[in-house]
Amino acid sequence: MTDTTLFRPAPMAGAGVGDTKSAAALLILQFTTMWGAFFILAPAINWPASLDAPPSDILPLILDRSGAVFSGYLSYLIHAIVLIPLAVLLRGALGLSGGFATVAITLGVLAGFAKALGITRWLFLMPGLAEAWVDPATTEAEQAAIGVVYEAFNAYAGGVGELMGVGLFAGSWTVLLSIALIRKSAPLLGWAGLGSAVLLFSTLLSVVGIESPLMLTLSGILWQFWTLALAIWLIRRGAQA
Repeated sequence: MTDTTLFRPAPMAGAGVGDTKSAAALLILQFTTMWGAFFILAPAINWPASLDAPPSDILPLILDRSGAVFSGYLSYLIHAIVLIPLAVLLRGALGLSGGFATVAITLGVLAGFAKALGITRWLFLMPGLAEAWVDPATTEAEQAAIGVVYEAFNAYAGGVGELMGVGLFAGSWTVLLSIALIRKSAPLLGWAGLGSAVLLFSTLLSVVGIESPLMLTLSGILWQFWTLALAIWLIRRGAQA
């Protein structure tokens, strides 16, 4: 027997059409800021391929393209932060309640927070490391130490942002949203979401040494276009309300 209590309108002020329109707007905002980051960073520093570049290559480039790096990663950071209020608004937009809603909100907030934590290193830490690296007074031993800091923090923050934020939290959040969509007469969108979630989960295989840059790229692209499709569905649903 289907538990219909999961999909009763949540007892929130302003829930319903207002949440639907706001959620759609934030979905579009996170979509545009994500692609804005890509179109700024890709030509500037060969992003995201440059994430695997050694410090001797990427740190001077970060300093040389500092304006593009800052604006690109700022756009990326906005994308991540937007996921936090979006997780709350989707509760009302999809009419979730109870424990299902609580878990969905928690996963969405964690996804945004973890991604933001990983991204901030490029705005605050990496420029400082880049300046120290290219300083003529910096010795080879000091450059080696800077390289260790770069590699260590990149592994830590990248793991938090990409593995936890994208692979685990965003993947799990997408599963819950997709289940809600399937049960709310949007099966095609729901199954597409489950497919994108599977691809997000596949990035977790890097923990055991199985990495695929192509899979990582495809998972991000598919998830982004799924969120855009979700925004369009919410806009149409709001227009019919």
